[in-house]
Amino acid sequence: MTTRAALTLTIALAAAETAHASPDSAELFRNGDFAGAAAAYQASLDSNPKDGAALTGLGAIRLYQNDLAEAEALLRAAVAADTSNTRAARALEELQRRRAESVRRSTVEGGETAIPFVVSDPLPVVRVVANGQEGNFVVDTGGDVDLEPGFAARVGVRTENSGNGMFAGGKQAPTRTGMLASLSLGGATADDVSVHVLPSHSEILFPNVRIDGIVGTTYFERFLVTIDYPRQRLILRPRSPEVSAEFQSQAKASSATIEPCLLIGDHLVVATAQVNDAPAHPFVFDSGLAGGGIMSSSELVKAAGIQLDEAHAGTGVGGGGAVTAIPFVARRVAVGTAVVENVRGFYTPEGSPFTIFPFTVWGAVSDEFLRHFAYTVDFEAMTVVLAPG
Repeated sequence: MTTRAALTLTIALAAAETAHASPDSAELFRNGDFAGAAAAYQASLDSNPKDGAALTGLGAIRLYQNDLAEAEALLRAAVAADTSNTRAARALEELQRRRAESVRRSTVEGGETAIPFVVSDPLPVVRVVANGQEGNFVVDTGGDVDLEPGFAARVGVRTENSGNGMFAGGKQAPTRTGMLASLSLGGATADDVSVHVLPSHSEILFPNVRIDGIVGTTYFERFLVTIDYPRQRLILRPRSPEVSAEFQSQAKASSATIEPCLLIGDHLVVATAQVNDAPAHPFVFDSGLAGGGIMSSSELVKAAGIQLDEAHAGTGVGGGGAVTAIPFVARRVAVGTAVVENVRGFYTPEGSPFTIFPFTVWGAVSDEFLRHFAYTVDFEAMTVVLAPG
């Protein structure tokens, strides 16, 4: 399964189900129809500019889209209208985290750096330098930056309790937080990097490589990052509107698949995907599912007509420990024009990590699908880009 499937409980969201915004807008939001929900919230605000539910719902959507200026105006208005609006207040906390991350020092020597995979199976591992100490980190876009407890102590990270995180199979485990002074991958360096400290149980997946941590979205959002699976390397470029514009132009010219995405909470990238003949729906793009390309919710099992191979159910491992995993094969998985057939997947009957979202998420798109492509998340353009190998 996955080293982490790191769906932690740090999501600052709004379910937007109060008595003011129309029921249609709340339903559209819950179903993941954010364009429709945004239009409905805006219609409510046109009638009543102080509609707290509409301000909160539209503010959450703009935050997901990384439109921080508009999100802040809407969410502050929501709090001003109702000082007990905890959903808007939590969303504002995440907004301020993103602003703080954007001004922390991040550099890329020479404008681009490529880091070869130490190993590529069952998941990519790269060499990092954390607080001046070398280590091996798993690349997992479903996580933030996690350190093994022993490595955290070795590099001098002071930690404090941060409650429980939610992991694969809906399991929870205690986590601790701290701060790295610096984290470098090749010529890319980010200063003041927030980390979680917890055991990853990675020795099950990597018996011949010592794993010291996991690098994920809270580091990658500082840069423009491509996981180039076909060439077994990680490419990091500076994050800026100019670099993004050039990258997007090259992606369009190469006929790569470009799809809009959302950033939920501090590290969860969500975009639309389709499995078999089910309707397209929001999925988390979590690269850390070893041996699978889809992690399925119970809703997806029904909607896509997935045939579970219960006779071959096994045990995987996530950040919360052992998880029962029932395998299946999806006949077809599509993200826009990027299509892969016969994709292995897993369903965890003990529980789902996707229930933490205030909208319906049908599952996760992961390694066995993504490794057919050079996969990029552009946090300036808010797109996922899949360039075939």
